[in-house]
Amino acid sequence: MGKLFSAHGAARWLSFFAGWVILGRIGAIDLAAGLVISALATVLSLHLLPTVGPNRLNPRAMLAYAARFFAGSLRAGWDVAWRVAARPPRVNPGVLEVPCAVPQGLARDAFRALASLQPGTLPLPGQGPELRVHCLDITAPVAAMLDADATAFLAMADTPRHG
Repeated sequence: MGKLFSAHGAARWLSFFAGWVILGRIGAIDLAAGLVISALATVLSLHLLPTVGPNRLNPRAMLAYAARFFAGSLRAGWDVAWRVAARPPRVNPGVLEVPCAVPQGLARDAFRALASLQPGTLPLPGQGPELRVHCLDITAPVAAMLDADATAFLAMADTPRHG
């Protein structure tokens, strides 16, 4: 319960409460319920998703990753459209195992979730240093793209590369 009154706990509580106010009504009863429910959500989130320790989020790296993500998404979307619209379709689907610099655990899961939003690739669940990826074209430079994405992803939290 002491973590609730830490800086991380206060920031999480404020985020939950702001979400409550944005999504709900603003009456006295509603705000009172929001205070309690936000505190319970904060305690639960601090238990399930503990703070990462000394790592801090790097705002510049986050903006750089967002720009890279959206530009890559547009590029990949056009590439997928071009491949499937061509006659005959220029696809060579398959599953690749590529090295992944993101450490296993919550960070790897978050990276896998973000990478799954890129058209043409779908990271598959699994353990180990390799990342299994289903891709639309196994001859494309998927490993290089994912390595660059992993480097940008790790820079957001100033996390060292794994492996």
